[in-house]
Amino acid sequence: MLDDDLRDRYDLPGLAELWRVALETLEGGRSAFSLQVVDEDMARGLSAVLHKDVAAPARRQLSVVRLDEHLRVDGTSLPEVLRVVHGRPVLVPPGQMSWRSQWLAQVRRYDGIPAEEFDGVVARADEVLTAVLAGGAWPEADPVVRKVAERALALAGGPHQGG
Repeated sequence: MLDDDLRDRYDLPGLAELWRVALETLEGGRSAFSLQVVDEDMARGLSAVLHKDVAAPARRQLSVVRLDEHLRVDGTSLPEVLRVVHGRPVLVPPGQMSWRSQWLAQVRRYDGIPAEEFDGVVARADEVLTAVLAGGAWPEADPVVRKVAERALALAGGPHQGG
């Protein structure tokens, strides 16, 4: 898509907050963000981007990886849209749009880990992943850490069976 086409389609007042928060999240190396849908303009714009109905008022949890996937359906990408909308190159940290980013977004959304425990659980899951991906046996891990590690392996295409 040409920059003018991207600008016409995505640089809309109802989407300004989406692109502001998406840029902060992406460049900050985070995988997901929360967005308050405050009015019908914003709901209509977000519905078009996500390809599903969004109502206002509402709070939406968005993953940068999933947002990128929605934009790719339209023939563009999140970094391209952000570059055009913000008028500058977008700094995408290494690995930000990788399976790891998708994994962390899924863990935040689906695994019910309290925010104050999230970093510790992920750190322990990383230790399990390191051992398993190096060909070692599954180390002892509590069920939550094991579930989080298995989710990562499924996304990364690694071995799924544990000992």
